[in-house]
Amino acid sequence: MIRDFAPVLKKNGGGAIVNLLSVASLVNFPMLGSYSASKAALFSLTQGVRAELANQGTTVTGVFPGPIDTDMGKDIDMEKASPDEIARGTLKAIENGQEDVFIDEMAVQFKQGLLSDPKAVEKQCGEMLPA
Repeated sequence: MIRDFAPVLKKNGGGAIVNLLSVASLVNFPMLGSYSASKAALFSLTQGVRAELANQGTTVTGVFPGPIDTDMGKDIDMEKASPDEIARGTLKAIENGQEDVFIDEMAVQFKQGLLSDPKAVEKQCGEMLPA
């Protein structure tokens, strides 16, 4: 999809691409192992495309929410962000030129944990085993 839209954005003087990632793209959650791995791959793609498209004036924003109140997250017993909260925060981040966005409270705390003690976060996530 990015390959198809990048030339259009370039022709129009640049633009913005948003990839909805997840905090699960930064550390693998065993209960969501395949999901975490696919989101980690998308994060890597986001970084590469960001560098590739920078010279054409296209920003690439990665959004890293915690659980969102959707059908996918209905069985996760945690506080969840609303889809509206994530959408509003994403638009604000684009306006502010942010590249990596942590909108909801869980995501903000997750990022702080990764910055202060990434191994502790990895271990904590590793303890969340499937039922």
